[in-house]
Amino acid sequence: MKQTRITCRGMRCMKTITSLFLLLFVATIAAGKPANYVKRESQQDPGFFTLIVLPDTQGYADVRHKETQKHWPSIGDQRSCFFKQTEWIKENKQKRNIVMVVHVGDITQTQHEEEWEIADIAFKTIDNHVPFILCSGNHDMGYSLKHRETSHSRTSLFGSYFPPSRFTNNPLYEPHFDKKKSLHFYGKGEIENYYLFLKAGGMKFLVITLEFKPRDETLVWANKVVAAHPDCRIIVVTHSYLTRKKGQLSGVDHYGVKGNSGKSIWEKFVSQHKNIFLTLSGHDMENLLTSQGKHGNTVHQVQADYWYWDIPKIKAGSGFLRIMTFYPNKNSIEVQTYSPVLDEFLTRPKATSCWTTPWQIKANSPPIQVDEVEISSCFILHLSGGGGWFSCQRLSILHSSCRRVCLFHQSRWYKYGSQMPVAITNAHKTRTKKRLI
Repeated sequence: MKQTRITCRGMRCMKTITSLFLLLFVATIAAGKPANYVKRESQQDPGFFTLIVLPDTQGYADVRHKETQKHWPSIGDQRSCFFKQTEWIKENKQKRNIVMVVHVGDITQTQHEEEWEIADIAFKTIDNHVPFILCSGNHDMGYSLKHRETSHSRTSLFGSYFPPSRFTNNPLYEPHFDKKKSLHFYGKGEIENYYLFLKAGGMKFLVITLEFKPRDETLVWANKVVAAHPDCRIIVVTHSYLTRKKGQLSGVDHYGVKGNSGKSIWEKFVSQHKNIFLTLSGHDMENLLTSQGKHGNTVHQVQADYWYWDIPKIKAGSGFLRIMTFYPNKNSIEVQTYSPVLDEFLTRPKATSCWTTPWQIKANSPPIQVDEVEISSCFILHLSGGGGWFSCQRLSILHSSCRRVCLFHQSRWYKYGSQMPVAITNAHKTRTKKRLI
């Protein structure tokens, strides 16, 4: 419910580009694509698969106090948005090869029974079709009627509607559990902290979800889980991790429950493991941060929450969800933001002119000339293929916030003017419409 612009403002011909480790982010793909749109590259890459991220759905289940209608008086009950999201996921499972759905928390508004029932109905649509993993948010626990505030305690109906047995007894989840399924859950009969395996595109992933403001003992458990699975690529899901301020980890807050902030989660857990490459969170609008872990690995930290937004047409979320398409043969992940309710992709209020590059670049290849292209709202992550954890490929990115060109090569970042190829330095100085990388 806070916002950070994912894009950065830069020069006239290139207003916005955010740099991550082998990542180009531009915010969501241009509007006008049909609901069943699948990129041509998907059809050419037989190994592609998709992860769907459901941002905060609190506005769709807001039936106790109807805060949604107070903010947007004309929109009425929004539960149909939630239902359309999961219906769209079911309908597009085969076409997009959707292998898992991740909810980043704030499933409900005040963790009221009727609100949980709405969530239950929504997920029953995909119960036996697409595996999903859930995350608890501040709105999903300890609501105080007296104070009209969330997270006064960790008391929740979460486990009543989504008990571990809903997953362990479902044949669909057999590939996602070890033989001892109970070991996937931190607390017996609890759903706030657990993990699932995911095999896709010839790779093995472990998706671990952590409670809102995870406690120290929870992080101790999470560290043990990740350390015990060095063969898995790790995706960490937790509700509150970044703020709305660009690239900032969350810190001290006003919530009653005690636990770790995003900054502490990074220091005590995420940064400690070389196989953690991605975090997914909600709570605070869009944000994006790339950081280097203790072992030199790069971690992409991606956040999405559309409860409040800077575009008038988005009201309480308007059904927007994230589509993360993995292209193993291209070493990349493309992320789009789409609403099955509006049947359109999200376009930023101010169009940006950005450049992108081929992602299969050999380490010793000469500079490549790339034309600028117009892109609205899409970001591309580069994921390792082959033996190493993250392949060291050659990529340069104009970092407009500090007005320098960076080159990633052989696990190092070279700043502008420092051991940098002349072609790149000149391209930066002349500010041409062609970029050399």
